[in-house]
Amino acid sequence: MQNATPGLIPLLIVSFIPGILWVWFFYRKDKKQPEPVSLVMKAFIYGAISVFPAALIEAPFRPFIVGEFTDIRRLFIVTVLVIGLVEEMAKFIAVKLAVYDHPEFNEVLDGVIYAVAAGLGFAAVENLFYSVRFGITVGLFRAFITDLAHASFSGIVGYHMGLARFLKGSTTLLLGKGLAIAISLHGLYDFLIIAGFVPPAFGIVMVFATYFYLDSKIAKARRIPPKQNPAEIIIQVASDEDSPNLSDADYPE
Repeated sequence: MQNATPGLIPLLIVSFIPGILWVWFFYRKDKKQPEPVSLVMKAFIYGAISVFPAALIEAPFRPFIVGEFTDIRRLFIVTVLVIGLVEEMAKFIAVKLAVYDHPEFNEVLDGVIYAVAAGLGFAAVENLFYSVRFGITVGLFRAFITDLAHASFSGIVGYHMGLARFLKGSTTLLLGKGLAIAISLHGLYDFLIIAGFVPPAFGIVMVFATYFYLDSKIAKARRIPPKQNPAEIIIQVASDEDSPNLSDADYPE
């Protein structure tokens, strides 16, 4: 055990410090009403914990993604309907339990920030597992690319959670849309990489494309006022239909 202990510290640093830095990167996007750091870290911790039930559910399906089976159709089903579904649902539940009903969750953008934090907590623990098994080099790669992927997938769900938080009536379809987008992107990313259909560079491009998609949602969320304002504005900004350009001046402080 004495020989293993010194190696554990670098692995923890590589796994968790980049995740915390990514949280800070996204946290700075909420400049008007930044969330309490304690709640953001709570979401991070809950996301980290959510790895364990997700791993238990995924465990029986691992043989389909480690080369023991070569059925492409099964691989696609497992990556989308098991890995994508289970991991995005785990992070979604983490946000629900940690902060969703807290009074400080009072803007649509807050949903993005909290969900990103949960996603990065999940990624940090997952990266630790991979670093222990495959080495610190793998951990370094995952610390930048996989962290951003998890943050982006979760942030998309968080945007829809932010919208749902302040709309009256059923929000099932709205939340389902956010989860469906994240699950599909997550599953497709894993499928393409694991199947070897595309080079790793394409995976990086896909991650950044997902991030820029999320960033467009963050820009929309910034224009949505706090919950005290009419919900119709949220619907207008959230609409996927073409609409006149909106600016901060359109919304009273």
